Amino acid sequence: MEPNASLRPPTPDRQAAKRSGKRARPYKRTVLAFLLGSALFALLAVLSALVIDPLQFYHKPWFHRPVYLKEQRYQNPGLARNYDYETIIIGTSMTENFFPGQVEEAIGGKTIKLSMRGSLADEQHKIARLALETGKPKTVLWGLDYFALRADGLDDQDVNADYEFPHYLYDRDLLNDYKYWFNYYPYREFAKELVRELLTGRSTDLDGLYNWNHMFDFGEDVAVRHYRKAMAEAAALARTGREGPIEEAQASFRTNILSLVEAYPDVKFLIYYPPYSILRHVYWRETNPERYAHQLVMKEWMYAEFSRHPNVEVYDFQTEADWTFDLDNYKDMSHHHQDINAWIAQAIGRRDPDYLVTADNVRRFAEELRRQTDEAALSDDGRLFRVRVYRDGGGAPERLALGLMTIGKNGSLRVPAKELAELLGARLEWNPGAKRLRLTGGGRSFELTVGEKTAAADGEPMPLADAASIEAGRTLVPLAETAAAFGWEASRSDIGDREFEVLLKAPQSR
Repeated sequence: MEPNASLRPPTPDRQAAKRSGKRARPYKRTVLAFLLGSALFALLAVLSALVIDPLQFYHKPWFHRPVYLKEQRYQNPGLARNYDYETIIIGTSMTENFFPGQVEEAIGGKTIKLSMRGSLADEQHKIARLALETGKPKTVLWGLDYFALRADGLDDQDVNADYEFPHYLYDRDLLNDYKYWFNYYPYREFAKELVRELLTGRSTDLDGLYNWNHMFDFGEDVAVRHYRKAMAEAAALARTGREGPIEEAQASFRTNILSLVEAYPDVKFLIYYPPYSILRHVYWRETNPERYAHQLVMKEWMYAEFSRHPNVEVYDFQTEADWTFDLDNYKDMSHHHQDINAWIAQAIGRRDPDYLVTADNVRRFAEELRRQTDEAALSDDGRLFRVRVYRDGGGAPERLALGLMTIGKNGSLRVPAKELAELLGARLEWNPGAKRLRLTGGGRSFELTVGEKTAAADGEPMPLADAASIEAGRTLVPLAETAAAFGWEASRSDIGDREFEVLLKAPQSR
């Protein structure tokens, strides 16, 4: 008789199956616990984003006074979505020192600042479009920098490179908000700001948000030091700045700026060109001549595009010499004091004709900026002068643009040897080892050595008030003595403390 199957001893296979099943059950519980924990963590992250909402992306704070993050690319979308305003401020760090209250007083409309330091035009477009899509803005105050239209931007502009641009904060797609929910960066920055406020007892309000004026020293010595460092680095690397075709800048302008002007005809666009120090333009002229030329051409070209739209006004502050030649207004070559932001707002508010660009004066603004750049001369002791050089040709004096100019400790105006040799009709020879220049022409010769205060005119010693020098890779020679060696006469007329004119007379005109 067959024994009862239930009474049979377990086979090895059955024993193994039982052991496997016992192990599987704890493993399944572990996986299930992990999944439940992950889901709970995700739910807490979502709830934190909805309740704490460190970027104020969904709403203003519910349980505490607002804490604003300093990183504008993350903070601005929440401000644009959830705050009340009628005027928005758009632009780079040149616009960060606006006080919205001052803009409200000068231009009108409750104002909010949506600046982005180091931003290019496509980033500015994204925040401007987000704000405009809310239907709240009636006015856009837009500080337009030429370099923002370039993909390579400004070579020394301060940009925080610790993050990628958070595109997901600038659209209406809820499905990609998970990039915010699970991003530790906003929470870290929120905690840092909260701790800072608790420790210092000082909080940041919207009027002072992004303002950096109190963080830096301003002054001529600071701006000159920054300029000389940048020029020395450019010369050491024999660097010419990157600059693509001007058509790239024009395409960026149409895509990122003009498109919004056209899409929102009922919104007033107040466009202005920020007033960098004159040293910025000198730097571009010497190290990136294409960019220097393109920005001048673009002034006229952009105005032609803007002029077809009645909702645009353009203001140019780059030739306001009272600001741009006064280096005490600057912390470097470009960034100016908050007082200038206030003056800009006031000038735009009263539609000041000295700055308002029209069809009649648009070319004049560009020509004047070129003139002022050619007149800038830095002294060896770090003072900025404004110098005009003319040639007496028997009629009205002809204004000369000789390029980079400096002033020696004893007051001599130095100019580039190459340009001066061309003016004098002389041939130039350069001995790089000895750093010696020799100019010859018309039966005359003039020889001088960089750093030495004695030259040789037709072989005879000639004392120099200031020696020749090398600046940014260019050899500069004393104008008056070099011209005199070839029979020219140079006379100087002082106009002010730091402004003078030099008149050159050729031998045949005397």
